[in-house]
Amino acid sequence: MMNFLKGVRVIDFTQVISGPYATFMLAQQGADVIKLELPKGGDQARSMMRREGPFGDAGLSPMFLAFNSGKRSLALDLKHPEAKAVLAKLVENADVVIQNYKAGAIDRLGFGYDWAKSVNPSIIYCAISGFGQQGPRAGAAAYDPVIQANSGMMTLTGHEGVTGPTKVGFWVCDMATGMTAAFAVSAAIAHKRGTGEGAYIDLSMLDVAASFISPMATNFLNFGAMPYLMGNGSPGGSTASSVYETANGFVQVSAATDGQFQAQCGAMERPDLISDPRFNSRESRIANAELLREELLKTFALADAKTWENRLGAVGVPAGAVQTIPQMVEDPQIEGRNLVKTAQAPTGMASPYRTIGAPMVVNGELDGTLPPVPRLGEHTADILNEVGFSADEIAQFSKSGATN
Repeated sequence: MMNFLKGVRVIDFTQVISGPYATFMLAQQGADVIKLELPKGGDQARSMMRREGPFGDAGLSPMFLAFNSGKRSLALDLKHPEAKAVLAKLVENADVVIQNYKAGAIDRLGFGYDWAKSVNPSIIYCAISGFGQQGPRAGAAAYDPVIQANSGMMTLTGHEGVTGPTKVGFWVCDMATGMTAAFAVSAAIAHKRGTGEGAYIDLSMLDVAASFISPMATNFLNFGAMPYLMGNGSPGGSTASSVYETANGFVQVSAATDGQFQAQCGAMERPDLISDPRFNSRESRIANAELLREELLKTFALADAKTWENRLGAVGVPAGAVQTIPQMVEDPQIEGRNLVKTAQAPTGMASPYRTIGAPMVVNGELDGTLPPVPRLGEHTADILNEVGFSADEIAQFSKSGATN
């Protein structure tokens, strides 16, 4: 685990994916992330993708395990009359607040930016929401597929006449928003270290998704080009870049330039395609895309996906076998960078678990074991003590139902 953010304290109001992924990235850089959870049930992610057995029974679902390593959990009922006193102490002693409520919802609870700034004038406050804090849909609920639809992303994904608009098979907008939030908060921390000033960051999932497809939007805005369902094709217009069925499995090939196409044909022992007037220029390959695909498929069928990955890679053509998740986690490249980590067993659990670590290697150091995820409310008393509450006060909070 890195220590770039050692000494930074983050009060984390978030749950499910976008916010927890942002605070996971901050925790992996050394920040002290205090995860606020409802005393009953906690983060919704604890019950999502739930598996039967000891981990599931303990509220430790795969989704929760993936995004919450290294955090501390404080169980607090935000609607309880005593919650404001607790949160005031937490924010007073914090550097960052992150929340992913619908626009206006946390203000109605009394814990919006204006309140946080009144408690701590130099606070960095990051508000993540589906549509941002302004605009006609500011207060609307949003999940990842809704943002994929509204952003135009789904009009690029899928096959014309076969699937229609199709969403990406994982929470791409949530994850992208989480990474953007971690970047924005880290930049604000750097600014604060130099100036002492806090910041208010308004982060919209829709904005992030639109920014991810900005080349297509720019093409339309300036040249009137209408995007279309790409299937497995390339937005850059390279007709040889696609997924091909092989003798065993599928391979993705991305021959984007004339030189790469020629190298591909050489590796496939198809020099005839280089001299064929139907395929000897980018323009002719576009005009005869289906004919080219038919010719390539004939040859790809003669060997398996890994063989083609190796042959094409050897001549500088980007290519990769389409792998399953089990194949990916055992890939020598993934193993060589120690991306799959063993995390310490959560408190009360007999065994550790494995997950994907932070996707970066700093100074050549391959981090080892991850810290555990927290049990619900596991650190409540310790954190309250750290910010100045007495043992009697902590006991009263628990007795009244404000904490667990």
